[in-house]
Amino acid sequence: MPHLLNVWPSVSRQLAAASHVLLLFDYDGTLTPIVARPEMALLPQDTRRLLAELAGMDRFTVGVVSGREMADVAEKVGIPGLVYAGNHGLEMTGCGMDFVHPEAAAFEASVAEVSGLLREGLAGVPGVEVDNKRLTLSVHFRNAAESSADQVDRTVVTIAAPYVESGMMRITRGKKVVEVRPNLDWGKGKAIQKIRRDLGDGGDSPFTMFFGDDQTDEEGFAVVQEAGGLAVFIGRPREQTLALHQLESPTEVAQVLALLARLDRQ
Repeated sequence: MPHLLNVWPSVSRQLAAASHVLLLFDYDGTLTPIVARPEMALLPQDTRRLLAELAGMDRFTVGVVSGREMADVAEKVGIPGLVYAGNHGLEMTGCGMDFVHPEAAAFEASVAEVSGLLREGLAGVPGVEVDNKRLTLSVHFRNAAESSADQVDRTVVTIAAPYVESGMMRITRGKKVVEVRPNLDWGKGKAIQKIRRDLGDGGDSPFTMFFGDDQTDEEGFAVVQEAGGLAVFIGRPREQTLALHQLESPTEVAQVLALLARLDRQ
């Protein structure tokens, strides 16, 4: 898996040849380092400045595709004019979009119900946080003892079982997080397809780059590469990712943003 900075000359030629480039990023672990608590994941000022600079250039459309609630990620990034996709793309705004998956709202009551049951069921496990994001929920256990990880996972599976078995919900996992989501054929991959399709109305679809670090980003990697774009995994090289390029950290993502900004001036 080539490091993106090591092959930048060839990548920059691809980008220079594209009339429109769509730059999409996960938030946690991609634009910001993974931290102990979700609310502590603050966007570095240099990264915010570069994202804003790129968003102001005609060649680029910039967006953030996150598992966070859309309002939360939009507030954390704080740049007007970006595309913001929250809850793994179940809700999106920007570039003329004001989208909520047509079936998602029907799950809000069930998500709230499962959240309440999980708070009760996990109350005795220190360091666990249940985050009701309205359309989905996340159980974070980064601050819990390593020995309790299996207990947390089993508890989520047990409590969510009636909803999963009925076909209403599904469980996904990421870095120190277990999520309960509506069982809809929708995720970051479908969200990216919609963004590309909406931007490409009346013309060619944009050349797309998607940067992500976790399991929920994999379907986005697949969609982007199938469309001839570039998927970039953030973290140590690993065989199980679908992404064909890699960066080590959010710091290196910021380095790429700086290179992209200079590309438009070449």
